[in-house]
Amino acid sequence: MEIRAARESELEQVVELCCLAFNPEGHERYWQYIKGDSSYRLSQTRVVVVNDTVISTLRVWERRIRVGTSFVTMGGIGGVCTHPKYRGVGYASALMRDTIDYLRMTGCDIGALFTIIPAAFYRRLGWTTLPLHGFNMACESTTRTVDSSAWQLTDFNLETDLNAVAALYDLANAQQSGTIARTRAYWDMAPCRIREVLPTVVARQGGRIGGYLNYGIHDSGLQTPPTKTAEVREVGYVPSSPEVLGALVSHLLKVCEAQEVERIEGTFSPQHPFVERLTAETNGGLTPTTDTKMMLYAVNLPVLLRRLVVGWESRIADAEETFSPFTLQLPALNNQQVALRYNPNGTLQIVPEDADTVELGVDLTEADFWQLLFGTIGWEQINSAASVSAEISAFLAMLFPKRDVIFWSPDQY
Repeated sequence: MEIRAARESELEQVVELCCLAFNPEGHERYWQYIKGDSSYRLSQTRVVVVNDTVISTLRVWERRIRVGTSFVTMGGIGGVCTHPKYRGVGYASALMRDTIDYLRMTGCDIGALFTIIPAAFYRRLGWTTLPLHGFNMACESTTRTVDSSAWQLTDFNLETDLNAVAALYDLANAQQSGTIARTRAYWDMAPCRIREVLPTVVARQGGRIGGYLNYGIHDSGLQTPPTKTAEVREVGYVPSSPEVLGALVSHLLKVCEAQEVERIEGTFSPQHPFVERLTAETNGGLTPTTDTKMMLYAVNLPVLLRRLVVGWESRIADAEETFSPFTLQLPALNNQQVALRYNPNGTLQIVPEDADTVELGVDLTEADFWQLLFGTIGWEQINSAASVSAEISAFLAMLFPKRDVIFWSPDQY
């Protein structure tokens, strides 16, 4: 058995194995993940080879993701599969362990994946779920109080609108924890077309694009008979022009009415301004949902946390508060333990533990710590059980505020 990067001559085997595992009609799709991705390198396709045959494979997608307001390097793992004849022997587990070494070698701070199998398989290998909040609502009669006449809604035009939409995405998500950095080349890749990254419609005012909406309508197979559902994949708008959201909501509801859509859903926060306006314009009740498919692995915890230090120091400076120096033990991730040192000059360091390290005083799980880092929960939600001083608790509440965490669904990966 060999575990290594695929060779050029083995890529057809890899594609055929993906077709066998996921979609018999997906040959062109899986080739486009390779040939149509300008960021692809052969080493990103990992394989288990037995007797010159690829029997297990996965793909690594190197991206940058925001944790809070800071970017870290992410290795997104997808297409994990093993030939049916060889399942249950441990090949996929061995491949996943080897891939962590690959992520470490290539400088990734975290690994991410979206599981379509029971999460227990990945939990045994050290992966932790990061829950993403969403919504599901009945698309019933609407109140239609929004005046959208100031905005012109048109279908997205690839040739004329892409540059403006790409710039708007960067502007709209500059402070949004969980979002992926999309380079201009990213928008042009064939995999982005396959994953439906491009908007459905854009909103203009005076010739300027101030917002866009990405949605699709499909029959949900979870109910009998199937329910016609509108999935809102992504929303973008100029932060200084939130009124454009009314026009985007009005457009979506008109489309839903014309196509007899019964439900609207999305995998982003029910507190998002778009969802709040959508709720206000309909008579259907909103049900919060939680998606548990996203899982994370700390490849290099010290480096990951050091990438967050600049953002943390900015929060300290903006707070205009003074704190006494301390060294605080942080929760471990994937058996990696470090401490956070606050220096007398107001700077932060990620350091090994020492004799003067103060314990956090609360038993946080790895899942809790991931949610703190991204902002799904804030320190104020858990500090009641902590035995650290009130000053340190106030400091941690400043570093770890609760945020609306969004991983836009087309970004996988």
